[in-house]
Amino acid sequence: MPGFFEPDAEQASNPSGIVVGCVESGQRAVLLDEAAVPPGLFDLSTRVAGELLHGLGKYDIRLAVVVPDVTACSSSFQDFAREANRGSRYRFLPTREEAVAWLDQG
Repeated sequence: MPGFFEPDAEQASNPSGIVVGCVESGQRAVLLDEAAVPPGLFDLSTRVAGELLHGLGKYDIRLAVVVPDVTACSSSFQDFAREANRGSRYRFLPTREEAVAWLDQG
């Protein structure tokens, strides 16, 4: 069993579903692979990213998101991802392998 939670399609459809699923699973980390990224995450005006990070932060849950090419995202999202990657709780990484390795570091 991995040391992180991976939401199913229903849980991944909204930030609160991801947080609830993680808490219910007893995990302290979440992996969002490309297919499990909630709609609107990359559009900061939707506030999906902020809602997700706020919810995870309340429970001290780490997050790794697979984003193969962050340069394909808006400049504001690129800035957001760069800032998040400076901390120790959230990472936007280009491959699943890198995301899993970062989560396994604990």
